[in-house]
Amino acid sequence: MATIGMHFGHDAGAALTQASGFHVIEAERRLGLRHVCGGNEGFAGAAASWLEELRQRASSPVTRIAVADWYTPVCRVLPPALVDLVGKDAWWARPGGGLADAVVRPLRPARWPLAEALGDVPLTAVRHHYAHAALAYHTSGARRALVVALDGTGNYAECGMVCLGEGDRLTPVMSFTNRTGPRFGLVYEALARRVHGSQFDTGKLLGLSATGEVDEALLPVLRAMAVPQGTRKRSPDLYEPLADGLLAGTALRYAGTWYPYDAGSGGYLDGGLADASDDDVTHSLGSVFPDEIRTADGRVTAVGYSPEDRVCRDLAATLQAVVERDLVSLVTGVSRRFPGYSTLCYAGGCALNITANSALVESGQFTRVHVPTCCDDSGIALGAALAAADPAERPALAAGTLWPELAYAGGPLEGGGDGAHRAALRAGRTVRTAATDAEFTEAVAGLLADRRCVAWLEGGLETGPRALGHRSLLVSAHWKGARHHVSHTIKGREWFRPVAPLCPAEVAERYFTGPLDHTDTMLFAVRVDPARAGELAEVRHIDGTARLQTVRPEVHPGLHRLCHAVGARTGLPVLVNTSANGGGMPILNSLGDALGLLADTALDAVVLPERRMVIE
Repeated sequence: MATIGMHFGHDAGAALTQASGFHVIEAERRLGLRHVCGGNEGFAGAAASWLEELRQRASSPVTRIAVADWYTPVCRVLPPALVDLVGKDAWWARPGGGLADAVVRPLRPARWPLAEALGDVPLTAVRHHYAHAALAYHTSGARRALVVALDGTGNYAECGMVCLGEGDRLTPVMSFTNRTGPRFGLVYEALARRVHGSQFDTGKLLGLSATGEVDEALLPVLRAMAVPQGTRKRSPDLYEPLADGLLAGTALRYAGTWYPYDAGSGGYLDGGLADASDDDVTHSLGSVFPDEIRTADGRVTAVGYSPEDRVCRDLAATLQAVVERDLVSLVTGVSRRFPGYSTLCYAGGCALNITANSALVESGQFTRVHVPTCCDDSGIALGAALAAADPAERPALAAGTLWPELAYAGGPLEGGGDGAHRAALRAGRTVRTAATDAEFTEAVAGLLADRRCVAWLEGGLETGPRALGHRSLLVSAHWKGARHHVSHTIKGREWFRPVAPLCPAEVAERYFTGPLDHTDTMLFAVRVDPARAGELAEVRHIDGTARLQTVRPEVHPGLHRLCHAVGARTGLPVLVNTSANGGGMPILNSLGDALGLLADTALDAVVLPERRMVIE
């Protein structure tokens, strides 16, 4: 049996889970639009084809469709019963209902044209953060885990959930809302919008944070914005209370109005939002950052609008310090409330913050922290499917050994099959095909050692926003200027954004320190060994960290051989890795797009490892 999941909010998509594995369809990669949602043009027609594609991929009948309960109101293909559930029935807050009864619910039978081709298949609604939690737990391989989901928001101003995983069961035990905090995701989003001028640029803000310094006077103000003092005092085991003197006299200015710190609510906007709608709470906290901040010492800081503004860089660094400190406090407190769990499964948009993830690992509370590669909303469709599926419809994953089952659950390269050679020739490119894996590896290693950039396109597409060696632009880290060449010259990315090192797992400790046992999926930060700082200058971020991915021969045989082959030529078996895409575009998944990148940028070659093909 099999279950299909669907998500209609931003980073929309569809997914299949069955005993034999996963398959994930991310709408932005299929439609070529960043952060696409169910209201975007072309989504409605495409979604029907995705359902048919997943039905054909299923090795047994599809027993249900699970839909995540958070969506965009302009979507035209929603199940009517889902609209009724979310719009008229705040199902999680009904009198007499508990949290465990409000995370998965069958929808009333109703005609749904989008799914007619699947026949009379039951529909199930899955709460947004429970879908995040289900994704994290059921892809971890753990049989017992504490599960935390945190992001900007879902329905009802909810921003997170805590669940307990025991065998095949996942039981919700706590819910967080933006009315009381933690507001890590919303405040981070608000500052990112202010600095970068667009939505969904929190990743840029994380990169920028390394260029600033923590402002000790601003720190308590931002901490009170993220978690109000009233909430801290009510739950001191979860949130560290602030000294009242640090907040006295502080204030935030939005447009022409100053909002002084309100000791009664413990925040700034909180008193005025007490009776506001959930949408107003989310918009007020997550869409607009203050124009000025007055600190306890009477200093007024004017907030700029550019990453070149020193104040913006220091604010980014200070907010990052807030998230790391208060996240570790929260998760440590939750762990003490629910003791005995050595594994933490963590998901939601906040789990893309790699330095905060490393802080969780290094807190010593857990022996393992599992973050799925598509921990943000791009994994919600699969999370909904896993939440609603019978245990027999979930792949049996051994802990830590089969993570590529999820990481590369997207489709194969379009146009990368038998016609790839002809397509390259039609585009006027030179094609070389090696007779053996060794010859192919040496050919590509020669290009990299000669300071060339290649697009390495292999196997299934990655799930989530990280390029993990299947859709990657690679250059060798041995030459000065490698990062600028691939990141700025080819992709047009900003100067403060990091690139990622790719390194064989067995030699990583020669170059890096930190949680090296958590570096398979580029979701944890490590530190460059200070003795290697000069040698690794091209992959070392401004603060000395690196978003490392280690590769092993049993998982990435081709990349593993390539790193060592480049190392034999240059003395450094480390590659610079960034996603294969043009500036502002989704990670590519077609040979045609790759050949376009080759024609339009300084990219030197496209390589197809499974065909031992080098296209120049």
